[in-house]
Amino acid sequence: MAQINSVTAVILSGGLARRFGGVEKGLQRFNGKPMISHIIERLSPQVCKIVLNINRLHDVYHAQYPDIPTYSDDLDGFQGALSGMLSGFRQLEGDYLLFVSCDSPFVPTNLVQKLATALRINDAQIAYAHDGEKAHPTFALIHRSISPALADYLAQGERRLLQFFQSQKSVAVDFSEQPDAFQNFNSAEQLASGQISVKFCKPLLAITGYSGTGKTTLLEKLIPALKQKGVQVGLIKHSHHHVDVDKAGKDSHRLRLAGANPTMIVCDQRWAMMVETDELADFQHLTEQFRDQNVDLILVEGFKHEGLPKIQLHRQDLDKPLPELDEFTIATATDYPLERENRLDINNIEQISDFVSRYLQNFCRN
Repeated sequence: MAQINSVTAVILSGGLARRFGGVEKGLQRFNGKPMISHIIERLSPQVCKIVLNINRLHDVYHAQYPDIPTYSDDLDGFQGALSGMLSGFRQLEGDYLLFVSCDSPFVPTNLVQKLATALRINDAQIAYAHDGEKAHPTFALIHRSISPALADYLAQGERRLLQFFQSQKSVAVDFSEQPDAFQNFNSAEQLASGQISVKFCKPLLAITGYSGTGKTTLLEKLIPALKQKGVQVGLIKHSHHHVDVDKAGKDSHRLRLAGANPTMIVCDQRWAMMVETDELADFQHLTEQFRDQNVDLILVEGFKHEGLPKIQLHRQDLDKPLPELDEFTIATATDYPLERENRLDINNIEQISDFVSRYLQNFCRN
Protein backbone atom coordinates (compact mmCIF):
# COMPACT_ATOMS: atom_id res chain seq x y z
CA MET A 1 0.00 0.00 0.00
CA ALA A 2 1.31 3.46 -0.90
CA GLN A 3 2.29 6.01 1.72
CA ILE A 4 -0.74 7.86 3.10
CA ASN A 5 0.32 11.47 2.63
CA SER A 6 -2.99 13.27 2.17
CA VAL A 7 -6.19 12.72 4.14
CA THR A 8 -9.49 14.58 3.98
CA ALA A 9 -11.63 14.41 7.13
CA VAL A 10 -15.42 14.20 7.00
CA ILE A 11 -17.48 15.09 10.07
CA LEU A 12 -20.66 13.03 9.80
CA SER A 13 -23.57 15.27 10.75
CA GLY A 14 -26.27 14.02 8.42
CA GLY A 15 -28.58 12.21 10.84
CA LEU A 16 -31.93 13.10 12.35
CA ALA A 17 -30.70 13.06 15.99
CA ARG A 18 -33.95 11.57 17.24
CA ARG A 19 -32.66 11.24 20.82
CA PHE A 20 -31.85 14.95 20.69
CA GLY A 21 -35.45 15.73 19.76
CA GLY A 22 -34.55 16.20 16.11
CA VAL A 23 -32.24 19.20 16.55
CA GLU A 24 -29.00 19.40 14.56
CA LYS A 25 -26.73 17.58 16.99
CA GLY A 26 -23.36 18.84 15.77
CA LEU A 27 -24.44 22.45 16.30
CA GLN A 28 -25.41 21.93 19.94
CA ARG A 29 -23.11 23.77 22.32
CA PHE A 30 -20.66 22.10 24.66
CA ASN A 31 -18.26 24.14 26.82
CA GLY A 32 -19.35 27.33 25.10
CA LYS A 33 -19.22 26.32 21.44
CA PRO A 34 -20.78 23.82 19.01
CA MET A 35 -19.53 20.26 19.29
CA ILE A 36 -18.34 20.44 15.68
CA SER A 37 -16.02 23.32 16.58
CA HIS A 38 -14.26 21.14 19.16
CA ILE A 39 -13.82 18.42 16.54
CA ILE A 40 -12.48 20.85 13.94
CA GLU A 41 -9.85 22.13 16.39
CA ARG A 42 -8.63 18.60 17.07
CA LEU A 43 -8.67 17.45 13.45
CA SER A 44 -7.14 20.50 11.77
CA PRO A 45 -3.49 19.66 12.62
CA GLN A 46 -4.00 16.08 11.44
CA VAL A 47 -5.51 16.41 7.97
CA CYS A 48 -5.20 18.51 4.83
CA LYS A 49 -8.91 19.35 4.59
CA ILE A 50 -12.13 19.09 6.61
CA VAL A 51 -15.59 18.64 5.07
CA LEU A 52 -19.03 18.49 6.70
CA ASN A 53 -21.56 15.83 5.70
CA ILE A 54 -24.97 17.49 6.30
CA ASN A 55 -28.48 16.89 5.03
CA ARG A 56 -30.35 19.96 6.34
CA LEU A 57 -29.89 23.49 7.71
CA HIS A 58 -27.37 24.25 4.99
CA ASP A 59 -27.66 28.03 5.44
CA VAL A 60 -27.00 27.73 9.16
CA TYR A 61 -23.89 25.62 8.63
CA HIS A 62 -22.55 27.90 5.92
CA ALA A 63 -23.03 30.94 8.17
CA GLN A 64 -21.36 29.18 11.11
CA TYR A 65 -18.51 27.62 9.09
CA PRO A 66 -18.13 29.67 5.89
CA ASP A 67 -14.68 28.27 5.08
CA ILE A 68 -15.58 24.60 5.42
CA PRO A 69 -17.13 22.82 2.40
CA THR A 70 -20.15 20.57 2.77
CA TYR A 71 -21.87 17.78 0.91
CA SER A 72 -25.15 15.91 1.31
CA ASP A 73 -26.04 12.24 0.97
CA ASP A 74 -26.84 10.94 -2.50
CA LEU A 75 -29.46 8.64 -0.97
CA ASP A 76 -32.67 10.16 0.35
CA GLY A 77 -34.21 9.43 3.70
CA PHE A 78 -31.37 9.93 6.21
CA GLN A 79 -30.01 6.43 5.78
CA GLY A 80 -27.15 6.63 8.24
CA ALA A 81 -23.38 6.85 8.43
CA LEU A 82 -22.69 4.43 5.57
CA SER A 83 -24.75 6.62 3.24
CA GLY A 84 -22.65 9.63 4.25
CA MET A 85 -19.46 7.63 3.65
CA LEU A 86 -20.46 6.40 0.19
CA SER A 87 -21.57 9.90 -0.81
CA GLY A 88 -18.23 11.24 0.39
CA PHE A 89 -16.31 8.94 -1.95
CA ARG A 90 -18.61 9.91 -4.81
CA GLN A 91 -18.30 13.65 -4.26
CA LEU A 92 -14.83 14.19 -2.82
CA GLU A 93 -11.37 13.64 -4.24
CA GLY A 94 -8.56 11.67 -2.65
CA ASP A 95 -7.85 8.02 -2.04
CA TYR A 96 -8.41 8.19 1.71
CA LEU A 97 -11.21 9.74 3.73
CA LEU A 98 -11.29 9.97 7.52
CA PHE A 99 -14.78 9.85 9.02
CA VAL A 100 -15.69 11.00 12.53
CA SER A 101 -18.98 11.48 14.33
CA CYS A 102 -20.30 14.99 15.03
CA ASP A 103 -21.27 14.25 18.65
CA SER A 104 -17.84 13.29 20.05
CA PRO A 105 -15.91 16.45 20.97
CA PHE A 106 -12.86 14.65 22.38
CA VAL A 107 -11.44 13.25 19.12
CA PRO A 108 -7.91 11.87 19.69
CA THR A 109 -5.17 14.18 18.49
CA ASN A 110 -3.29 11.16 17.13
CA LEU A 111 -6.31 9.59 15.39
CA VAL A 112 -4.99 9.86 11.83
CA GLN A 113 -1.48 8.78 12.74
CA LYS A 114 -2.61 5.55 14.41
CA LEU A 115 -5.27 4.66 11.84
CA ALA A 116 -2.94 5.33 8.90
CA THR A 117 -0.18 3.24 10.46
CA ALA A 118 -2.61 0.35 10.97
CA LEU A 119 -3.77 0.57 7.34
CA ARG A 120 -0.21 0.36 6.05
CA ILE A 121 0.94 -2.41 8.36
CA ASN A 122 -2.12 -4.59 7.70
CA ASP A 123 -2.51 -3.69 4.01
CA ALA A 124 -6.16 -3.00 4.84
CA GLN A 125 -8.90 -0.89 3.27
CA ILE A 126 -10.50 0.24 6.52
CA ALA A 127 -9.01 1.10 9.92
CA TYR A 128 -11.45 1.94 12.71
CA ALA A 129 -11.08 2.81 16.39
CA HIS A 130 -11.53 0.44 19.32
CA ASP A 131 -11.29 1.63 22.93
CA GLY A 132 -10.35 -1.76 24.35
CA GLU A 133 -13.93 -2.64 25.21
CA LYS A 134 -16.02 -1.38 22.31
CA ALA A 135 -15.58 -0.72 18.59
CA HIS A 136 -16.18 2.80 17.29
CA PRO A 137 -16.69 2.39 13.53
CA THR A 138 -17.76 6.02 13.02
CA PHE A 139 -14.08 6.86 13.62
CA ALA A 140 -12.55 5.30 10.54
CA LEU A 141 -9.91 5.89 7.87
CA ILE A 142 -11.09 4.29 4.62
CA HIS A 143 -9.68 3.74 1.13
CA ARG A 144 -12.06 4.45 -1.73
CA SER A 145 -11.65 0.93 -3.13
CA ILE A 146 -14.52 -0.14 -0.85
CA SER A 147 -17.02 2.06 -2.75
CA PRO A 148 -18.48 -0.64 -5.09
CA ALA A 149 -18.99 -3.09 -2.23
CA LEU A 150 -20.52 -0.37 -0.08
CA ALA A 151 -22.94 0.64 -2.84
CA ASP A 152 -24.06 -3.00 -3.19
CA TYR A 153 -24.44 -3.36 0.57
CA LEU A 154 -26.69 -0.28 0.81
CA ALA A 155 -28.69 -1.38 -2.24
CA GLN A 156 -29.54 -4.58 -0.33
CA GLY A 157 -31.12 -2.47 2.40
CA GLU A 158 -28.31 -3.05 4.89
CA ARG A 159 -27.21 -0.20 7.17
CA ARG A 160 -25.08 -1.90 9.84
CA LEU A 161 -21.73 -0.13 9.91
CA LEU A 162 -19.54 -2.61 11.75
CA GLN A 163 -20.95 -5.57 9.82
CA PHE A 164 -19.94 -3.94 6.55
CA PHE A 165 -16.46 -3.13 7.84
CA GLN A 166 -15.92 -6.72 8.91
CA SER A 167 -16.93 -7.94 5.45
CA GLN A 168 -14.01 -5.96 3.98
CA LYS A 169 -10.26 -5.89 4.63
CA SER A 170 -10.54 -3.98 7.90
CA VAL A 171 -8.55 -3.65 11.11
CA ALA A 172 -9.62 -2.48 14.57
CA VAL A 173 -7.05 -0.09 16.03
CA ASP A 174 -6.36 -0.07 19.76
CA PHE A 175 -7.02 3.26 21.49
CA SER A 176 -7.40 1.74 24.95
CA GLU A 177 -4.86 4.23 26.32
CA GLN A 178 -7.46 7.01 25.80
CA PRO A 179 -10.92 5.40 26.00
CA ASP A 180 -12.72 8.60 26.98
CA ALA A 181 -11.82 10.17 23.62
CA PHE A 182 -14.75 8.40 21.97
CA GLN A 183 -17.43 9.41 24.43
CA ASN A 184 -20.41 11.01 22.78
CA PHE A 185 -23.49 12.95 23.82
CA ASN A 186 -26.65 10.98 23.13
CA SER A 187 -29.32 13.38 24.40
CA ALA A 188 -30.02 17.04 24.99
CA GLU A 189 -30.33 16.37 28.75
CA GLN A 190 -26.89 14.80 28.82
CA LEU A 191 -25.37 17.71 26.94
CA ALA A 192 -27.13 20.35 29.05
CA SER A 193 -25.77 18.82 32.23
CA GLY A 194 -22.33 18.27 30.73
CA GLN A 195 -22.50 14.69 31.94
CA ILE A 196 -20.92 11.89 30.02
CA SER A 197 -20.09 8.37 31.06
CA VAL A 198 -16.50 8.68 32.21
CA LYS A 199 -14.28 5.69 32.81
CA PHE A 200 -11.68 7.80 34.57
CA CYS A 201 -12.18 11.06 36.36
CA LYS A 202 -10.05 12.71 39.01
CA PRO A 203 -10.49 16.36 39.91
CA LEU A 204 -8.46 18.73 37.75
CA LEU A 205 -7.66 22.35 38.57
CA ALA A 206 -5.57 24.65 36.39
CA ILE A 207 -3.50 27.59 37.63
CA THR A 208 -3.35 30.12 34.79
CA GLY A 209 -1.86 33.55 34.19
CA TYR A 210 0.61 35.50 32.12
CA SER A 211 4.32 34.83 32.35
CA GLY A 212 5.52 36.68 35.43
CA THR A 213 2.43 36.16 37.58
CA GLY A 214 4.25 33.56 39.68
CA LYS A 215 2.32 30.41 38.79
CA THR A 216 5.15 28.04 39.69
CA THR A 217 5.99 29.96 42.88
CA LEU A 218 2.37 29.79 43.99
CA LEU A 219 2.18 26.06 43.22
CA GLU A 220 5.41 25.48 45.12
CA LYS A 221 3.71 26.87 48.25
CA LEU A 222 0.20 25.58 47.55
CA ILE A 223 1.14 21.90 47.17
CA PRO A 224 2.62 21.48 50.69
CA ALA A 225 -0.28 23.48 52.16
CA LEU A 226 -2.73 21.06 50.55
CA LYS A 227 -0.70 18.06 51.70
CA GLN A 228 -0.98 19.36 55.28
CA LYS A 229 -4.76 19.17 54.79
CA GLY A 230 -4.47 15.55 53.72
CA VAL A 231 -4.82 16.20 49.97
CA GLN A 232 -2.57 14.07 47.76
CA VAL A 233 -1.59 16.23 44.79
CA GLY A 234 -0.45 15.30 41.30
CA LEU A 235 0.81 17.81 38.75
CA ILE A 236 0.84 18.23 34.98
CA LYS A 237 3.06 21.08 33.78
CA HIS A 238 3.54 22.11 30.18
CA SER A 239 6.92 23.55 29.29
CA HIS A 240 7.56 25.66 26.22
CA HIS A 241 11.21 24.57 26.32
CA HIS A 242 12.82 21.29 25.35
CA VAL A 243 12.77 19.01 28.37
CA ASP A 244 14.91 15.94 28.95
CA VAL A 245 14.82 14.32 32.39
CA ASP A 246 17.57 11.92 31.37
CA LYS A 247 21.30 12.69 31.51
CA ALA A 248 23.46 12.58 28.40
CA GLY A 249 25.95 9.75 28.48
CA LYS A 250 24.06 7.65 31.03
CA ASP A 251 23.04 4.13 30.03
CA SER A 252 19.35 4.98 29.78
CA HIS A 253 20.13 7.99 27.58
CA ARG A 254 22.31 5.88 25.27
CA LEU A 255 19.57 3.27 24.94
CA ARG A 256 16.98 5.94 24.15
CA LEU A 257 19.25 7.29 21.42
CA ALA A 258 19.52 3.73 20.12
CA GLY A 259 15.77 3.80 19.51
CA ALA A 260 14.02 2.45 22.61
CA ASN A 261 10.67 4.22 22.92
CA PRO A 262 9.26 4.43 25.52
CA THR A 263 12.07 4.03 28.03
CA MET A 264 11.51 3.48 31.75
CA ILE A 265 14.20 4.19 34.32
CA VAL A 266 13.79 3.03 37.91
CA CYS A 267 15.61 3.52 41.21
CA ASP A 268 14.66 2.86 44.83
CA GLN A 269 13.14 6.33 45.31
CA ARG A 270 11.30 7.01 42.03
CA TRP A 271 10.65 5.92 38.47
CA ALA A 272 10.03 7.75 35.22
CA MET A 273 8.88 6.80 31.75
CA MET A 274 10.19 8.81 28.81
CA VAL A 275 8.12 8.76 25.62
CA GLU A 276 9.34 10.39 22.41
CA THR A 277 6.53 12.18 20.52
CA ASP A 278 6.26 14.13 17.28
CA GLU A 279 3.79 16.60 18.80
CA LEU A 280 2.28 17.62 22.12
CA ALA A 281 0.68 14.59 23.77
CA ASP A 282 -3.09 14.43 24.01
CA PHE A 283 -4.14 15.95 27.34
CA GLN A 284 -6.67 13.24 28.07
CA HIS A 285 -3.98 10.63 27.55
CA LEU A 286 -1.76 12.47 30.03
CA THR A 287 -4.45 12.47 32.71
CA GLU A 288 -4.88 8.72 32.18
CA GLN A 289 -1.38 8.23 33.58
CA PHE A 290 -2.79 9.15 37.01
CA ARG A 291 -5.43 6.43 36.89
CA ASP A 292 -3.70 4.07 39.33
CA GLN A 293 -1.91 6.72 41.37
CA ASN A 294 -2.88 7.70 44.92
CA VAL A 295 -3.93 11.21 43.94
CA ASP A 296 -6.88 13.29 45.15
CA LEU A 297 -6.32 16.29 42.89
CA ILE A 298 -4.39 16.96 39.68
CA LEU A 299 -3.07 20.51 39.43
CA VAL A 300 -2.28 21.77 35.93
CA GLU A 301 0.07 24.52 34.81
CA GLY A 302 -0.23 25.31 31.12
CA PHE A 303 -2.63 23.68 28.65
CA LYS A 304 -4.64 26.91 28.62
CA HIS A 305 -6.71 25.76 25.63
CA GLU A 306 -8.17 22.82 27.55
CA GLY A 307 -11.59 23.39 29.11
CA LEU A 308 -10.47 23.01 32.74
CA PRO A 309 -11.69 24.60 35.97
CA LYS A 310 -9.10 27.24 36.76
CA ILE A 311 -7.87 29.90 39.13
CA GLN A 312 -6.70 32.97 37.23
CA LEU A 313 -3.65 34.84 38.55
CA HIS A 314 -2.93 38.52 37.95
CA ARG A 315 -0.63 41.13 39.46
CA GLN A 316 -1.00 44.91 39.50
CA ASP A 317 2.50 45.63 38.16
CA LEU A 318 2.01 43.48 35.06
CA ASP A 319 1.80 45.43 31.82
CA LYS A 320 -1.06 43.24 30.67
CA PRO A 321 -4.82 43.48 31.27
CA LEU A 322 -6.74 41.29 33.68
CA PRO A 323 -8.00 38.25 31.73
CA GLU A 324 -11.75 38.22 31.21
CA LEU A 325 -13.93 35.85 33.16
CA ASP A 326 -15.01 32.74 31.30
CA GLU A 327 -17.13 29.74 32.16
CA PHE A 328 -14.13 27.80 33.51
CA THR A 329 -12.86 30.41 35.98
CA ILE A 330 -13.77 29.44 39.55
CA ALA A 331 -11.63 32.11 41.28
CA THR A 332 -9.25 35.00 40.60
CA ALA A 333 -6.14 35.55 42.72
CA THR A 334 -4.62 39.05 42.65
CA ASP A 335 -2.38 41.30 44.74
CA TYR A 336 -4.89 44.19 44.55
CA PRO A 337 -8.59 44.66 45.41
CA LEU A 338 -10.98 43.36 42.78
CA GLU A 339 -14.77 43.25 42.55
CA ARG A 340 -15.13 39.64 41.50
CA GLU A 341 -16.81 36.63 43.01
CA ASN A 342 -14.24 34.35 44.65
CA ARG A 343 -11.45 36.90 44.58
CA LEU A 344 -8.41 35.51 46.44
CA ASP A 345 -5.26 37.16 47.79
CA ILE A 346 -2.42 35.81 45.62
CA ASN A 347 -0.03 36.12 48.60
CA ASN A 348 -2.31 34.32 51.07
CA ILE A 349 -1.56 30.64 50.49
CA GLU A 350 -3.71 29.51 53.41
CA GLN A 351 -6.73 31.27 51.93
CA ILE A 352 -6.08 29.73 48.51
CA SER A 353 -5.52 26.25 49.92
CA ASP A 354 -8.79 26.53 51.91
CA PHE A 355 -10.61 27.49 48.71
CA VAL A 356 -9.09 24.59 46.78
CA SER A 357 -10.00 22.18 49.59
CA ARG A 358 -13.63 23.32 49.47
CA TYR A 359 -13.63 22.99 45.68
CA LEU A 360 -12.34 19.44 46.02
CA GLN A 361 -14.93 18.55 48.67
CA ASN A 362 -17.75 19.88 46.47
CA PHE A 363 -16.39 17.98 43.48
CA CYS A 364 -16.35 14.70 45.38
CA ARG A 365 -19.80 15.37 46.86
CA ASN A 366 -21.30 15.94 43.39
